[in-house]
Amino acid sequence: MFKCTFSKENILKPLHSAVAIADKKHTMPILSFILFEIVDNALVIKASDLDTEIVAKVELNAASEGGKITLPARKLMDIIRNMPDGAVIEISQESETRALVRSNLSKFSLATQTPSAFPAMKEDSAKSMFKVPLLSLTQVIKRVQFAMANNDVRYFLNGMLWEVQGETFRAIATDGHRMASSELTIEDTYLDSVQMIVPRKAISELQKIISAQEDVEAEIQIGKNYFKLVLPNYQFTSKLIDGRYPDYTRVIPQNNNRVLIANRLEMKLALMRTSILSNEKYRGVRLNLDHNKLVFSANNPEHEEAQDQIEVQYNDQAMEIGFNVGYLLDSMSVLDSEKVDLYFDTPAMSLLIKDDTTKSQYVVSPIRL
Repeated sequence: MFKCTFSKENILKPLHSAVAIADKKHTMPILSFILFEIVDNALVIKASDLDTEIVAKVELNAASEGGKITLPARKLMDIIRNMPDGAVIEISQESETRALVRSNLSKFSLATQTPSAFPAMKEDSAKSMFKVPLLSLTQVIKRVQFAMANNDVRYFLNGMLWEVQGETFRAIATDGHRMASSELTIEDTYLDSVQMIVPRKAISELQKIISAQEDVEAEIQIGKNYFKLVLPNYQFTSKLIDGRYPDYTRVIPQNNNRVLIANRLEMKLALMRTSILSNEKYRGVRLNLDHNKLVFSANNPEHEEAQDQIEVQYNDQAMEIGFNVGYLLDSMSVLDSEKVDLYFDTPAMSLLIKDDTTKSQYVVSPIRL
């Protein structure tokens, strides 16, 4: 019969990660449960939604009895979260359909489901892998995540391309109107070149998990149709999008020779101010480039107008070009650098934004205003 004891502090973080995966709205009731299993006197917690899976290990406070048990994810999380700090919690199996959760004078009897019904990810042996600092991976994802498509009929755009070329790891996202990419150097790679499309939902869940972790080395394993992130006490597995990602290098402008250098924060704030009076539907803003100044302007159907200006470094031909202000703000918001470099060609050509410090670049298509 299953039985284990642990502290609130030890289980709260891994349980929170598991509950984020458990799907209470799924047609399969078992997916709203999490699986508890004793392995080598450690508690292994597993949650799945059929597309993604998380496995977390928790240290136990005392000797335990082996076995498996499933528990309702949300209810268990609410019970443990509301226990007093320092609480020691015991979970034991009462019967084939019941589990008992106890701590001091508190006692809860929960319904369970058959552990054998809990789904397992179908995995082949990993074909290749590489290692990357977890914090660096988090930052790369953050810099490109906003450009992923959402519910696009081009299903391969509803995810993020992860690409490895030699010792370079690169993340790319595009929705057809803008593109974002960022890269970092990796070590211990066992492959020359590989591409995989990580689904949008997996990226979102992955961000939640790794943002709560310390900066440790993460190992990426790649299978035929899945990838796995391996940490000291966590494993995150997700199916990949089966499709061919478009050649993103073709949309990167090659002839944008008009360079404008701006203070990133000044430009971000000017864009935010100007956007207040932009058309709510099209979100258009005009950029007027002139000698060492950049003028922003916008208007809306109520005939309201906004104009703002910042000093920049620009010594090329004067030009006016329109953009969706949200696309520009997204790029400005994910960068940390003081200065940002903008590369223009003509009003009909896309803008290229570069940040050499983080090895990131962004392509934004213009709009007519």
